[in-house]
Amino acid sequence: MKLPFSALTAAALTLAACAQPEPVPVYVQPTFDKAGNASCTAGYQLATTETGATVCAPI
Repeated sequence: MKLPFSALTAAALTLAACAQPEPVPVYVQPTFDKAGNASCTAGYQLATTETGATVCAPI
């Protein structure tokens, strides 16, 4: 009786852990020079969002 209950509990916990939504990424605004060229600080790279905005995304 304990083995099937333990297996069912383990399966339920595994499925519950996988059901969490992915976290929304946090973006940083790029810095622009006088010529209008965007750049990011160390650890970030330039990316474009679905709305077309230029942002710095973590690597």
